Amino acid sequence: MLFRIIITTILFSFLVPSYCQVLDSFFVKADEFYFKNVLNNKIRYKHIKENPELLNKLIEFIASAKIDSLSPTQLKAFYINAYNLLVIKNVIDHYPLNSPLDVAGFFDGIRHQIAGKKTTLNNFEKKELLQQFNDPRLHFVLVCGALGCPPIANYVYRPENLEKQLMDRTSAAINNPNFIYPDVNSNKIYISKIFDWYRSDFKPDVKTFINEYKKEGIPKDIHLSYYNYDWKLNDVTMNVDTLTKINSSSVFAPIIVAATMPKHTFEVNLFNSIFTANYQYNNSRSTYFTGLFQFSYGLTGDFDIGVDFLLKSYRANDLYNSSPFRVLEFKRATELVRTNDSLYVTSDFGLSHVGPRIRWAPFRKVSITLEQGLFFPIPTIPSGNNFDKAYYWVTQLYFNHEFNNKFGAFVALTFWQPIVPNEKFKFQVPYLKLFFSWYTTKRFSLYATTTSFTEWGVGARYLITPQFEIQALYTYYIPIPELTDLYVGNALNVMTFNLGIRYRINTNR
Repeated sequence: MLFRIIITTILFSFLVPSYCQVLDSFFVKADEFYFKNVLNNKIRYKHIKENPELLNKLIEFIASAKIDSLSPTQLKAFYINAYNLLVIKNVIDHYPLNSPLDVAGFFDGIRHQIAGKKTTLNNFEKKELLQQFNDPRLHFVLVCGALGCPPIANYVYRPENLEKQLMDRTSAAINNPNFIYPDVNSNKIYISKIFDWYRSDFKPDVKTFINEYKKEGIPKDIHLSYYNYDWKLNDVTMNVDTLTKINSSSVFAPIIVAATMPKHTFEVNLFNSIFTANYQYNNSRSTYFTGLFQFSYGLTGDFDIGVDFLLKSYRANDLYNSSPFRVLEFKRATELVRTNDSLYVTSDFGLSHVGPRIRWAPFRKVSITLEQGLFFPIPTIPSGNNFDKAYYWVTQLYFNHEFNNKFGAFVALTFWQPIVPNEKFKFQVPYLKLFFSWYTTKRFSLYATTTSFTEWGVGARYLITPQFEIQALYTYYIPIPELTDLYVGNALNVMTFNLGIRYRINTNR
């Protein structure tokens, strides 16, 4: 019995160093592979596709590797390299492609053999790497094959250097101006969605973790926001013009109108709306124009103040087929337009109202915003203007939700309550507005909207610069019994034409 134990011990002592030598050979070949095929933090997929021999040998080793005798550091280094090489192999198997997401099940469907076991990339990353080693720095060395990932290194991760390599790659990513960068027109910092997806991994919190590695720390009063993850393939063959477009577009981000503004941000918003309708009782058209001028300032990031002005114009009892855009003539007159039934068109205009406004986001984790405004009538601009004597108490409740980096929605419940002096109070039915947005690019978005399910419309927004946005919207009322009577009465062919511009700038810059 003692003889068997001695022989077993002797054999084991020879086998362990032998397999460590085999593992070291894997690291040497992987280092050669990275050195030949990683250029400027991107991968030469086309070259690998044409010369797959070295990659295939590495994948064969990963599939049958013996890991039972490895130390935790050896296993950690092996797993990091295995993940990155398997991602590259998955790309090569389907190359050419524009993004890993072009391949169905790239991360959670296709199974790979690792040390004798089959698993998906997602399971391997989360269970074998993140859960087992509990090291947030892994997020900066595991590369998913996309431009949004941390840059890939052109060398292998080795057990003897792993601690320093993890520190270096984490610091390199966090100090990379394309990975973490300031917003050009607000006091917030854009960071990778990795910090959102794996928020619980970064202790004690995301900002503290970043500041441990960032050369210029992020101040406490700076808000962190997440830019859209770039899933384009990290292919070295991407030309310089494409890379320039990607980098230049990164400063563009859709403006979320239902949210409060970043701290110390000033905004000017002008929204022009033409409402027009036909009436059968006298075979006429009436048209109303409202120009809303808003000046807003972000006080804290969660609380905005502002002042609003209303410019109004109307043209009532015009000919049935008259142009609704004549309301933009801005004149005060009474004119005979049809003699057989003595139809007179009346028109007027004026800077009708002014009032303060506040907007408050009471919750950090729920995108709910409350806005309160009060409009006071201005009866003398121009002299004699008195067509709207009402005060308006305006309460709006917003809820915003971003489904992903392409689609979002927000809901607005609006109480636009007129209060007319010396007249009996009459409750105004609130409006429920729904908006569904499609962010086709970082600069251009399309949206569909409905108001109380009677008014339906389509619109578009475009960022000329990161600070300057224009938008256009057309809506049409679809008659729905009972609902339509609440909002437009017996009007026909009810529609609106809308055009808006918005400019915001951070006053700290």
